[in-house]
Amino acid sequence: MKKGLVFAGGGSKGAYQIGAWKALEELGERFDVATGTSIGSINAMLYVQNGFDAAYEMWQRVRAENIMTHGVNLDRSVEAMYKQREQLFPFIKNYVASKGADVRPFHEILSRHFDPDRFFSSPIDYALITVKFPSFTPVEKTKRDLLPYGANAWQWLAASGAAFPVFPVMKIDGEDYVDGGYYDNIPIASAFKLGAEEVVVLDLKTEKNHEGYVHHPRVRYIKPTRDLGTFLNFDRKALDFSISLGYYDTMKSYGVLLGDDFTFSYPLERLSQLKEISRGFLTLLTVSEARFDFSKSVKLHRVNKLHGSTTILSQRLEEDHPDDTDLFLSALEGMMDCLGYLPGEVYDLQELFFRLKVEADSLYPMLDQGSAEEIFARVRGFVQARAPEKNPYIKRLEEDRWLLILTSLLQTLQRAGNSAL
Repeated sequence: MKKGLVFAGGGSKGAYQIGAWKALEELGERFDVATGTSIGSINAMLYVQNGFDAAYEMWQRVRAENIMTHGVNLDRSVEAMYKQREQLFPFIKNYVASKGADVRPFHEILSRHFDPDRFFSSPIDYALITVKFPSFTPVEKTKRDLLPYGANAWQWLAASGAAFPVFPVMKIDGEDYVDGGYYDNIPIASAFKLGAEEVVVLDLKTEKNHEGYVHHPRVRYIKPTRDLGTFLNFDRKALDFSISLGYYDTMKSYGVLLGDDFTFSYPLERLSQLKEISRGFLTLLTVSEARFDFSKSVKLHRVNKLHGSTTILSQRLEEDHPDDTDLFLSALEGMMDCLGYLPGEVYDLQELFFRLKVEADSLYPMLDQGSAEEIFARVRGFVQARAPEKNPYIKRLEEDRWLLILTSLLQTLQRAGNSAL
């Protein structure tokens, strides 16, 4: 069965795809087709050339000035713009004079990294998307279409990535072209047309944004679990964050790592214990919610208008039909938010379970005893004693459903016992 790898467009956010590519290599995944749009067309080209090392080095070295003359990082924050105030004036002056950014540095990178011998001799097929300007007519170019251009085929990659109006139009054979994202930022159809029967998508947005393939059973979506920022921010810290997140998210997609906003490691041989703990959590949460008196929350509307606890946990995951383990880990991440844990590292799930249980036992060893109000007060005390100052997630302690979730989580860990954890 032929497999396709699809690289979405997204400018500097394409660093995420390098981390994902690294994970796919470690997982032993191999693809027969690579397609891409904009920065995705470049990463896909490097994939065809079997050039992970070259791709990684390119993303390690790239800076804003390697993309545009007098380049600046277009971050969302005013502070970032202020720090670059000395570079902003020459950039704007050049932008106005050139009717777009001077992207000659970007073209030099493309021509240097495009290896026609390796590209055209590779067994991996290829396609990119660009758009003819000003008609905005979509144009697909496959490897066969690019062959007549030889060493100059990189120009079509530049056309696919001509993010107009920030970048100027790209002229080829007397015609003007702009970024392929104006038509199809995720060329899944191109992969299927080239014979792929299964497709892995490396998206660059937190939401799935190709409606035609969101529910396709042969399309695996790998997308960022956290926002990657703007598409022209080549700050080193931002790029490193994207690379590491791409790696972790891909490992999660294949079940090697767990979690959503956070990342967890857990021994594969103990997954049955994790499922058992998760099942116990959901049973306890369901019973506690059924017994809870929500009459104070219901005024002139019925209780069935209130969001259920599983709905709240599902919305955190953006999943329609999560299983017991998904919901349990969502609750755990909700607790970690409240306690001020930071994403960006891998947490050992067994160690985390044990630490939370020990801390809960040291303060409130008998969370099962007392009225709901008394138990809730203990859980509030547990969280508030450990939460950092000005933590926005602490507001969850004011919500009955979240208190039910956090209480059920701690009770589950206390009941499980050390051996089960």
